[in-house]
Amino acid sequence: MSLRAAVIIGLILGVCVTSSVAAAEKYQVYLSPMPFNDATQPFMTGAKGTASATLDGNTLSISGSFTGLSGPATKAHLSMSRGPGIHGTPLMDLTLAGGLSGKVTGQLKLDQAQLAALKGGRLYIQIDSEKAPAGHLWGWLLDEHEVAGQNVPQKGSGFIPPFAVRTK
Repeated sequence: MSLRAAVIIGLILGVCVTSSVAAAEKYQVYLSPMPFNDATQPFMTGAKGTASATLDGNTLSISGSFTGLSGPATKAHLSMSRGPGIHGTPLMDLTLAGGLSGKVTGQLKLDQAQLAALKGGRLYIQIDSEKAPAGHLWGWLLDEHEVAGQNVPQKGSGFIPPFAVRTK
């Protein structure tokens, strides 16, 4: 084998090895109204949003948008909970742009516990507003998945990760 052929084979193998490095993981979020009661229900309905997140190594990048708030957005943050649908603790503020509609973005280097929470479906985005200062919209970061259309049942094993929550 000539030196030139060996170099070409080496370059090809190098490209193959480099391309086998783990690809960035993709997550998606559907922002919907936080739980509400009779007093908050009138201004909680109608708002919605979406976001996507990419995990590259241990860096999580978030980009999303929202619309339909009944009062201007005041704060957005990434939080960690004990499981999907359970209120948790803020990890970081997200950059918020807009009022009744707008965008959220952010980037965070996750530690091992936060990585485990992400992979377990326990990280969520929350957007607060003037009319709902304790949370207007929220949505959990779930693995990127195909979404069934309106009035079409979701098929497959589902996309909400199983979880167990200890009461004590």
